[in-house]
Amino acid sequence: MEVNERLEQEKTAEMLSEPELDSVPESIPEVADAQPEQATGPAWLRLAYSFEFLIAVIAILLLWSQVGGQGHMDLLPWYTKLACVLSMAWFCVRFTAGVVEQPKAWNRHTLVWFAGIVLMAAIMSGIVYYYHLHEAQDEPDTEDSTAAVVTFPSWHDQTNR
Repeated sequence: MEVNERLEQEKTAEMLSEPELDSVPESIPEVADAQPEQATGPAWLRLAYSFEFLIAVIAILLLWSQVGGQGHMDLLPWYTKLACVLSMAWFCVRFTAGVVEQPKAWNRHTLVWFAGIVLMAAIMSGIVYYYHLHEAQDEPDTEDSTAAVVTFPSWHDQTNR
């Protein structure tokens, strides 16, 4: 209780020692007139970007597994797939934001994010190609597993006899 009483005494001492508000010079702007900074764009646009991100993640995973092959995708570590997919989805959303928020569709922002999309696609294809080249062989070729070559006499040989 002593701590609370000391805090209350300090607050009252500070209130008494402060100068009167009427004597504040007019050159200092009033805080009440200042409006808080608002985010650019309507609130529904941020929600649309969130949905676009989630849809982009699904679409990128499906497209990558179809183009690169599901067998090669299974060889990739999870953290590589996660980093690539999230990066690509982020680039797609920022590209869309650059198109929507600027007066011209193709501007500096959209070109930078489009270059990021192309670069990320090249990185993703390089990763899949690397795992394609370095995948382990299922079964080594031995004499037992190779197909035997069987030759039959041709029809022509039997008619000449």
